Amino acid sequence: MIAAYENSKWEPVKWENDMHCAVKIQDKNQWRRGQIIRMVTDTLVEVLLYDVGVELVVNVDCLRKLQENLKAMGRLSLECSLVDIRPAGGSDKWTATACDCLSLYLTGAVATIILQVDSEENNTTWPLPVKIFCRDEKGERVDVSKYLIKKGLALRERRIKLDNSHSLSEKSLEVPLEQEDSVVTNCIKTHFDPDKKTADIISEQKVSEFQEEILEPRTTRGYKPPAIPNMKVFEATVSCVGDDGTIFVVPKLSEFELIKMTNEIQSNLKCLGLLEPYIWKKGEACAVRGSDTLWYRGKVMEVVGGAVRVQYLDHGFTEKIPQCHLYPILLYPDIPQFCIPCQLHNTTPVGNVWQPDAIEVLQQLLSKREVDIHIMKPRSDHDKKYEEEQWEIRFEELLSSETDTPLLPPYLSSSLPSPGELCAVQVKHVISPNEVYICLDSIETCNHSNQHSDTDDSGVSGESESESLDEALQRVNKKVEALPPLTDFRTEMPCLAEYDDGLWYRAKIVSIKEFNPLSILVQFVDYGSTAKLTLNRLCQIPPHLMRYPARAIKVLLAGFKPPLRDLGETRIPYCPKWSMEALWAMIDCLQGKQLYAVSMAPAPEQIVTLYDDEQHPVHMPLVEMGLADKDE
Repeated sequence: MIAAYENSKWEPVKWENDMHCAVKIQDKNQWRRGQIIRMVTDTLVEVLLYDVGVELVVNVDCLRKLQENLKAMGRLSLECSLVDIRPAGGSDKWTATACDCLSLYLTGAVATIILQVDSEENNTTWPLPVKIFCRDEKGERVDVSKYLIKKGLALRERRIKLDNSHSLSEKSLEVPLEQEDSVVTNCIKTHFDPDKKTADIISEQKVSEFQEEILEPRTTRGYKPPAIPNMKVFEATVSCVGDDGTIFVVPKLSEFELIKMTNEIQSNLKCLGLLEPYIWKKGEACAVRGSDTLWYRGKVMEVVGGAVRVQYLDHGFTEKIPQCHLYPILLYPDIPQFCIPCQLHNTTPVGNVWQPDAIEVLQQLLSKREVDIHIMKPRSDHDKKYEEEQWEIRFEELLSSETDTPLLPPYLSSSLPSPGELCAVQVKHVISPNEVYICLDSIETCNHSNQHSDTDDSGVSGESESESLDEALQRVNKKVEALPPLTDFRTEMPCLAEYDDGLWYRAKIVSIKEFNPLSILVQFVDYGSTAKLTLNRLCQIPPHLMRYPARAIKVLLAGFKPPLRDLGETRIPYCPKWSMEALWAMIDCLQGKQLYAVSMAPAPEQIVTLYDDEQHPVHMPLVEMGLADKDE
């Protein structure tokens, strides 16, 4: 095809349906044989690339007349249809969900195809009636038709009688498929002879099988820890540097074995077939298909929504990938990991936390470099035993009174002045252009509590009569390690939460976002913003901090509304009536300015109009830019 059409020039041709043609695939710079399906417009044509079974719309500039010698060769792809099933839902058309499911699990997969052709039937039946078998996560054969029925995407079709005395039963179609898939698709033709056993009909072709040590079905075991060379100094190659300063190295003596194992995995692990919906757990060993399409040994580090953060155990680095690229099996489980995690001896980062710039320097200095490793403090068996003992679950500790979180009342609410009264405010958090959290400028100087104690139960000193909330939080931050952890996660539960700046602020529980690992959505009550935090960033709030009202007040801004005609393409995901451009414009109007609010309606509506220091409504720039309309 390339030789015939690479230097060809376009010539005007009156294309018609069913005409054969040569099609140029622009993005791949390839030529394919095709057949016209229909004329979309005068310049666009829908064609079928019948050697690969793909339909697409192309410009007529990409079409050439197909040479006669290229028409002589038959089609290289076969059009097939699954027998014994029909679309679910009472329709004669397959749903998009069913088609997507088939595409997901069969595209690029190695499968066994069995032709279902009657001995008296014309062998050119089109599309070919077939049964398709793939391998599931347990290594067992799965009938794709039955898989679609199980998923509720298809219904079983009634079997048609072959003659007056015999009918084709479901049992006669069950084929003992014990051989492994070969590199290419096995296509086995079956003639339905009632006097002949199905097992005698199937080809006895032998195909390559996985060795037992290569593939192990779903298991709770993990990969063996890396084998450290029995020498104080050894040569190694640095594979990567982790975000926590861990340096991952592969001993030079092991590099050949690693390459050999990796090549064997690729040559033997062609396709794993259908995978039922699977719930991944942190720390679970698995096989990972990397972004380079190669298979590696891995471990689940974190489950984040529909994606999983995995570590490539033989290389050290981590990556966030879709769940469909993982498989719950062990590859070469008896071979220890090749990558050894190391730490720099007697080196502590500033602030006891490795900063991004320090990690970047380490990566530039060490990545892919050959180094000499001096073992200064090997891990002893005593340390391993002690670590295992520390991981024993002690349920009696859960009954300790120290783990109880006292049930506290909700935070007091701050209130706005009477309607029509002007007051100075600060905008703390913006949800949408007309929905924000504000804070009264004078609230910090207010003392809302007449009762106090010198010391609370946590050992943190109580505040004085005139102590502000900021001063109280500063004192609590100095002794935050003494505060007990949070153990009650009910909605609206008051707590202290660590913000990105490393300081702790008052917050309340909004909801539990994830369970593995446990992540909690909290709202900072003095600012209005929210954050998803892990348990180590939450603790119980000292009771004396509950005496201060929550500073942040959620209000709606009056005087403007979303425009009837908004040309902004990017919308706010959680508030699509506003564009992102309007949101950023409103933030520019509010940021770094002295603002004043006039309440338009009493609580609980909390509707206000915001003015700048020149008494101009802050929303007017949005109206002038066409990002909002006036709301009279």
